[in-house]
Amino acid sequence: MTAFSCSPSSSSRSSCAMVSFPAPVGGTPLTIDFAPSIVFSALYGLLIPLMVYRMCGRRSRTTLLIGTLSFVVERCAIFGLRAWQSRNEKSRQESGLLDYMQISFAMGSIGIANDLVAIVRCLLVNPTYGFKRFPESPAAKTKEYVVSPPVDGTNDMPRTRFRMRRLSGILGMLYLASMIPCVIANSAFYRTLQQQYWADRVYELRLASSAIGILLAVSLFTSVLWGKRKLERISIRGVVVASVLVALITIISVYRLIVMPLRVTSLSDPVRTNTSSGKAAFYVFHVLPEWLSSVILFGAQTRKIFGTGPCGDVRSKDETEEQKMKRLDKEAKKATKKAEKAAKARAAGIDLEMNEKEVQLVEKVDLVSSPVAMWTFK
Repeated sequence: MTAFSCSPSSSSRSSCAMVSFPAPVGGTPLTIDFAPSIVFSALYGLLIPLMVYRMCGRRSRTTLLIGTLSFVVERCAIFGLRAWQSRNEKSRQESGLLDYMQISFAMGSIGIANDLVAIVRCLLVNPTYGFKRFPESPAAKTKEYVVSPPVDGTNDMPRTRFRMRRLSGILGMLYLASMIPCVIANSAFYRTLQQQYWADRVYELRLASSAIGILLAVSLFTSVLWGKRKLERISIRGVVVASVLVALITIISVYRLIVMPLRVTSLSDPVRTNTSSGKAAFYVFHVLPEWLSSVILFGAQTRKIFGTGPCGDVRSKDETEEQKMKRLDKEAKKATKKAEKAAKARAAGIDLEMNEKEVQLVEKVDLVSSPVAMWTFK
């Protein structure tokens, strides 16, 4: 399909000029795309049982991975569509599929980066809690967190904690700054085939989105590196995992910046993204890092490594005394109910699976009534 831009001439006749529009990332789905599309659709499909296991497990699920979860499911579908397009020449010209493909490939790494912002926030905020305030942290709601809880006398760092939360807010704004032009540009991608104005605007917006994506990745890595140097109780395993994820996201953003200047006048032009080497580069430097990022996030114990708890660090500021008492009272009631239930089951000869702290609750139910002591029995 060759693109032309037509406008009325001064003589009231139509004059048409060939439109030079940005080459679609990944190129046009051709016959050679069939095998890799099937492979990656299957690879993403193999991640679904692992995702279900992580999200159903009481000790491993966390809402911070919902974005990546939806991304994996969507990738199964998009590579199935891409395999179909590679065998159906007419479908390659459909405007809806063309826009959808470009939006999806553009939003993939940005969405993973957004999840990583929330994860890195937990990584940096958890080490700032001292002994007295540690129950407020997301790590306190994470069983088997890789870093031991702070001992009595560990200093609290409220100012550092405040700054880390504000930093995550700035990184979240960078995510929005990258996402908005990305959606606007790629949702109008089919128009670039018909109007030079839209071709130029889409080129600029896609370039801006990719550049901001690199800035977000660099900011994330700088934050993690700062935490490694300044925060003594930071999760070293978390630093390594976060650094690897940032590196993978950076590879995708750099690849996109490299192919952005390419322009074509037809979807079937023999441009670099439509050659065998160009297709190989797309799958190696764009698709593979996305899949590896998903494998790491769900394959590793994200909740335990980063101490995210079920919902991450959702606080904008530390608890007040009133909020603290409400939390302690709620936890005490919950623990009392759980201990009484376990005690009744034990009296009836039913052995329930209990950890060491729950056994203590059964033996000393009266201890549960003390709100001050209850934060230890999670």
